[in-house]
Amino acid sequence: MKCHATLVGKVEKGKRTPTPDFAMAADAAFELDGHFVELATRVAREAAGPRWWYRWTDEVEPQAVILQSWDPMLVPGLLQTPAYARAVLGSSPLIVSDQLEGAVAARTARRAILDRTPPPRVCVLMDEGVLHRPVGGRNVLLEQLHYLLEAARCPCLTVQVVPIAAACAAGMMAAFALARLPTGAEVATVDSLREGHTTADVDAVAEIRLWYETIRADACSRFESLQIIEKAVARWTG
Repeated sequence: MKCHATLVGKVEKGKRTPTPDFAMAADAAFELDGHFVELATRVAREAAGPRWWYRWTDEVEPQAVILQSWDPMLVPGLLQTPAYARAVLGSSPLIVSDQLEGAVAARTARRAILDRTPPPRVCVLMDEGVLHRPVGGRNVLLEQLHYLLEAARCPCLTVQVVPIAAACAAGMMAAFALARLPTGAEVATVDSLREGHTTADVDAVAEIRLWYETIRADACSRFESLQIIEKAVARWTG
């Protein structure tokens, strides 16, 4: 594997998070077809977020036919660039430095659902303030904004900005997302600082959908939202 035995021991004892290169080297050494890569991916997911979040990223999101989300503070995780995700995840006082790259890889890997055939229909709502919050610094935000513009032109993806002038108080409560599965069932997840909740309870999902529609009523159109993002790019470029 071309690495010191001490590193292998630390990975085995859970003191170090295995990198993708480490996992691929282990698979090659044992002549296995992706076994250690899969294990490393699971470890990275644990580093990326709390256990309640796994149900969403591992079970719900990959099979959803429609995804709708709202975020008042950040670019939604599904659309984060690696640098932006690194800045967000790295700001946590709880993450161990050895876990950071694995967590970033796990978060950005979620974008693979957009390459499905057919892809899910994704509708993203986010607050205008997100476009002016230099997470990771000016260059990181600029790269993120350019990616948003590129992604927003995909037919399967709609990005709508809720302008600051709308004073959307309803949206300041929490970030959340809704998913419709092939069966027609709906699942919702609500985020918070310490713990969140993923549920398929009909009443809970209906309540969260009402919040979503209330916030969306204040959002700009898809075309207007692209113009707002372009203006933010011009501001940070100048």
